[in-house]
Amino acid sequence: MSTLVKTDQSSALAVAPGQASWSQEQRAALVQMGVQNASDGDLTVFLNYAQRTGLDPFARQIYMIGRNDRRSGTTKWTIQASIDGLRIVAQRSGEYAGQVGPEWCGSDGVWTDVWLKPGAPVAARVGVLRRGFAQPLYAVALFNEYASFYNDKPTGLWGTKPAVMIAKCAEALALRKAFPMDLSGIYTAEE
Repeated sequence: MSTLVKTDQSSALAVAPGQASWSQEQRAALVQMGVQNASDGDLTVFLNYAQRTGLDPFARQIYMIGRNDRRSGTTKWTIQASIDGLRIVAQRSGEYAGQVGPEWCGSDGVWTDVWLKPGAPVAARVGVLRRGFAQPLYAVALFNEYASFYNDKPTGLWGTKPAVMIAKCAEALALRKAFPMDLSGIYTAEE
């Protein structure tokens, strides 16, 4: 089942399903959001992702993020969705039936439904329930595989909210597992 949704066409920034390119107003808004100097090709790919998923870049459900490539001296653009964006796509499918977890695990291998220990959990897992499936589709994310480090210490939110961050990764993995047709190739910033 497709997740494409009708958008509110009364908004100057609404992305239309058959739209071939960004309007001047949309391009100006994208620049305000940090998407500048992107090639027409990159912008076309971004429009395609927004249309395919039905996610609204102006509501911060889907993003185009530029990263400097030191070797080539160019900017590489990637498409990312917020965890809320992934949840929206799953909900719109009509087949999303909730989830189990998150749960966290320490180095002792014991899973718990709340992380109360000092420091970061070793892993998090989430199970996504999909109508017609007998069991939840579980995904496990390991902290050391996803966390951002500097001088061997977790940076940013990875240092202050490690349980939340790794749980988002596990949830994103599980949602893509449950809804591969709708979410393939779409990752969150935490991943």
